[in-house]
Amino acid sequence: MAESNSGIKITDVRVSNFRALKNVEVPLGDLTILLGANNAGKTSFLDALYAAIGAGRKILGQDDVRLEGGEALPPKERAVTVDVCIRPLDDDGNIAANFPAGSFWTNLWGTGIKQEMDGDFDEFVGIRTTLAWSHSKGDYAIERRFLKEWRGFDDWLATPIDETSKVNAAQIEPLALHYIDAKRDLEDDLRKQGSFWRRMTEDLGLSDADVESFEKALSDLNHELVGKSGILKHLKENLADIRPVVSAEGGEIDISPVARKLRDLSKGVDISFTAAGSQSFPLARHGMGKRSLASLMVFRAFASWKGKQAADAGDHVHSLLALEEPEAHLHPQAQRSFFSQVKSIPGQRVVSTHSPYFAAQAQLEDLRLFIRRNGETTVTRLNLSELDRDDVRKLRHGVVSTRGDLLFSRAVVFFEGETEEQALPILAEAYWGRTIHELGFSFVRVGGNGNYFPFIWLAQRLDIPWYVFSDGEQETIDRLEGALHKTGMPPVASSANVVVLPGGNDFEAQLISEGYLPEIEEALDFIHGKKGYLDAYIEKHHGLPRAKNKPATDYKCENGRIIAAGDALDSRLKTRVAEPLAEMLAILPDQARRFPAHIRALFERISDDHCLTQVGEEAS
Repeated sequence: MAESNSGIKITDVRVSNFRALKNVEVPLGDLTILLGANNAGKTSFLDALYAAIGAGRKILGQDDVRLEGGEALPPKERAVTVDVCIRPLDDDGNIAANFPAGSFWTNLWGTGIKQEMDGDFDEFVGIRTTLAWSHSKGDYAIERRFLKEWRGFDDWLATPIDETSKVNAAQIEPLALHYIDAKRDLEDDLRKQGSFWRRMTEDLGLSDADVESFEKALSDLNHELVGKSGILKHLKENLADIRPVVSAEGGEIDISPVARKLRDLSKGVDISFTAAGSQSFPLARHGMGKRSLASLMVFRAFASWKGKQAADAGDHVHSLLALEEPEAHLHPQAQRSFFSQVKSIPGQRVVSTHSPYFAAQAQLEDLRLFIRRNGETTVTRLNLSELDRDDVRKLRHGVVSTRGDLLFSRAVVFFEGETEEQALPILAEAYWGRTIHELGFSFVRVGGNGNYFPFIWLAQRLDIPWYVFSDGEQETIDRLEGALHKTGMPPVASSANVVVLPGGNDFEAQLISEGYLPEIEEALDFIHGKKGYLDAYIEKHHGLPRAKNKPATDYKCENGRIIAAGDALDSRLKTRVAEPLAEMLAILPDQARRFPAHIRALFERISDDHCLTQVGEEAS
């Protein structure tokens, strides 16, 4: 379905003192994807936007005013403020400088259209909605006014308003927001007054003559059904005994098994769904996935039909949808494919999601990340102008499409290889007594020492706390330094969130250097199912020639066993050893040896940043 151009776009929304949101700005595009953990403020933002320009009446009050720490009630002088900026579009859907003279929107808003006082004096409409205590009413009251300016975010609350007139309902209706929350269900919508289904089917668009003809046919059908059904006839005869009790004038009892009026047909309508090779079942017998999906498809039909009616009447309507968790009740592959259905809904769409599968389908510039720390929510977006085309490609296909879960993380740990991917989560659970998933952390393998940059850049720009656990080979350090420099971060030596293994060691070599050879031998025995694997390896490979210009193997020298262990842990074998080795370390009786020094340093740093304590320690 082609994108509709209503002639306007809502470009920015600002919210102050609404529930969890103290002071945020969210730029909107044609499609805007809201990401973030539970309680980060995504639903609060959608509710604030609905309170400002929603298609309906949402009762707001004291419970919607932000509370500071320790407050039981908000002070009366604290007000909720929601500002919405609307700009004109040209025929190609790009932001225009002016609203066309004599256009629908110009006539609708009149003097509410203002010019920016700097730059090119572009026109805009700013609508401020306030929820403030009214001493005369003894309650909170909502008021809407046009803004005289659209200031920068730093002092937006001081923007003067137009005191000459209020924004009325007629000036909001053509751009009104429709909000579909996560509890959507078409089976409920079929029966609920005011649902999109009922609003579309109350008037079927038939001529008066057609209505009269169909309703006569319905009446005849009712008479025929009652006349031929012994059960219905028996019920009618017994219900007739109501007459002498309630009416001295007599009266008539009739039974209508089928609705007699066309406007009532939608109240009893049923929708069935038939899968290939299966019998048809009513929608009520299907799961919530199909029912939720069907509800969204009805809204799409409503939005396109409403736009067609407005166009036919010479009016304009700006379709604006707020959609909460469209992935609800859908399996992962369906979440991916459903993205195209959301994109096909005309107008602007603002979607909150917890699905990495859904978010990965969006353009990177459409993402808005809500992060809540210390009781305050911030909203960040990506500035792709910092990247070249190849970086954007790596970011999309190498990061977001494969590890979209990091967009929802409380913190992220990056590392190079598969060994760390297997071992670190096990040791982390032993250290904190909870899995990384319970803690909201993502441990992410970047897949090679040349791939750190897009991962670090994404986490840094979205304000997600990140850490690096890196091998100590010089090539790896050089590439990591390059990634940090390119991101605008300090070098390795000055970055407390970057842990690099010393002496050029990789993960396994560092464990050997710290005295974990007995545990490595035990892990080798475990994966091969027999004791003495390293001894057998030494006997088999001692004295064999190495690569060109290198001496033969000497496993009988002073450190020969250590050298043999390192050789035995080749690239294929060390990934098999990683998991059992980590499990062995995690249960060592000596707690001081459970966590190798640099792994402990990483966990201590994360603990300090996120107020965590090692399991068994007394909370401070």
